Amino acid sequence: MTVTFLLPGSGHTPVGGYKVIYEYANGFARAGHEVTVISPAILDPAVPLHQLVYQSLRYLQRHIDKSYIPSRWFALDPRVEVAFVPTLAESNIPDADAVVASAWQTAEYAARYAVGKGRKLYLIHDYEHYRVAPAGVKRRICATFHAGFFNIVTSPAGEEMLAECGARVDAIIPNGLDLERYRIRVPIDSPERTLVAFPYRHEPFKGTDDAIAALELVRQRDPQISVWTFGRVPKKEIPAWIDFHPNISDDDLASLYNKTQIFVSASHYEGWGLPGSEAMACGAALASTDNGGVRAYGQHERTALLSPPHDPGTLAVNIERLLRDRALRLQIASEGHQTVQRFDWPRSVRSLTCAAKAAAAARS
Repeated sequence: MTVTFLLPGSGHTPVGGYKVIYEYANGFARAGHEVTVISPAILDPAVPLHQLVYQSLRYLQRHIDKSYIPSRWFALDPRVEVAFVPTLAESNIPDADAVVASAWQTAEYAARYAVGKGRKLYLIHDYEHYRVAPAGVKRRICATFHAGFFNIVTSPAGEEMLAECGARVDAIIPNGLDLERYRIRVPIDSPERTLVAFPYRHEPFKGTDDAIAALELVRQRDPQISVWTFGRVPKKEIPAWIDFHPNISDDDLASLYNKTQIFVSASHYEGWGLPGSEAMACGAALASTDNGGVRAYGQHERTALLSPPHDPGTLAVNIERLLRDRALRLQIASEGHQTVQRFDWPRSVRSLTCAAKAAAAARS
């Protein structure tokens, strides 16, 4: 089977949604399928002229230095072909048995493709973007759910979004985890687990400012806590008491997770939330906002401590509970670790493969 995956941009920096597509591409390639991942330089040709010029120059630069390939942060199977194209126009897309859209903008393009580009599947990851979008963009996102794709969601948040749009869910396929990499190496009860962590993200709905505010409150009572974070290079200064790791590799991330006793997620909205589930797989206890996607693996008082979004005070209380109550932290960490063991990439790849084969057969 030949399969094309559509990304909304290049893979030069770590992005959770891109990581999901690359994992699927690897899984399909290992199973013997022909796989192409398409990354466009320009997602919206209707941008102002100065942006179009900048994006065009970036296109030339990335073609020369091959930075559209995620080699700095993700190990793609060499059998996966990565194509960097000007736009996702149909003329830039190879014929295939199945074509898989990811972000809603890629679905707008794919909805217009001829039948030769493949049966259309849609891995729907835009819950957080939908929640913060203006009305006009929300209508466009909803329209993609009615565009004839095989609609696949990953979590209860995705189901909720499609129900709100009056759209059909064809399959629920949870995101997978690399459980060979993200596993417990340092025992949950080890005194080596001294760190508290959170993901640093630029988008306001990721709640980075709320995480820092919550941890500031915790530090007022416990100034000795050691905090680290990771992500792209920040746009504003990070407090000096936070150890920042830019563009960290997966192996280094797994190592730090294993030194972490509590992982904090303060997102206002999440379609899934990869860092939280990865940290749980490595034995950290999760203190998270009830952001939607976390409900796929986080149950309050059992596998996580959940608090309302936009509420750093309550998030701080939950972090302090885990710091002070060792038995609670160990119980949350242990049950959380057990819960996420069912989210492995081979299982997710098999499910998506079955969906793609069924969709391709239905087309013929």
